[in-house]
Amino acid sequence: MSARARVPTSRAEAVAAQEGYGARLSSHRVNRAHDRRLATGALMLPIGAAVFLGMAWAASPWSDGGGSIPGMLPSGVAGLAFLALTIYVAFPLLVAMFRVKGAWVHVFARGAIAERPQGNLYAWALPRATVRYVCWQESWEGELRDRPQIWVRFRDGETICFDGLALEDRGVLPDVARAFGIGEHPERIGTLHPAKAPTPF
Repeated sequence: MSARARVPTSRAEAVAAQEGYGARLSSHRVNRAHDRRLATGALMLPIGAAVFLGMAWAASPWSDGGGSIPGMLPSGVAGLAFLALTIYVAFPLLVAMFRVKGAWVHVFARGAIAERPQGNLYAWALPRATVRYVCWQESWEGELRDRPQIWVRFRDGETICFDGLALEDRGVLPDVARAFGIGEHPERIGTLHPAKAPTPF
């Protein structure tokens, strides 16, 4: 568990109590590698803002280059868009990820909760979702590589997954599978295009 935040959060505990999920049996940190990819993408936004705003300044009439306002508009608009994304998307995301790394799945006697503290939360009674531990293969640099995942499919058709591409995430999947009462060895389902697999929660 993280030393910087309470797990499960008070929000998750309140939902579990309201829905009558019973005692918490276990908690597992998942999708840490996915979080790092999100962080990398978020960090690119301020870099993009700086690059485009710099280009706009260089093309402006106030720079030494003697540009024009029409000449600076395309770069300026792009820079402002990146700046807005930095303020409203990247900064809150990075702050939340600093507070608690990774997503969590909490398994209770009669239900489960997948949550990102300060972010999304999925809660379900155990009979209301189908949980599968699968391993599919994707083409990668001319070879096939394994993609172990746990899929949680809800009755409305939505599916979330806990990804095991990185070793640190792969190691926890058998524990999560056991917590849900399914086999600790993944079901091999053959080759799959990544676009057809659920997005990591």
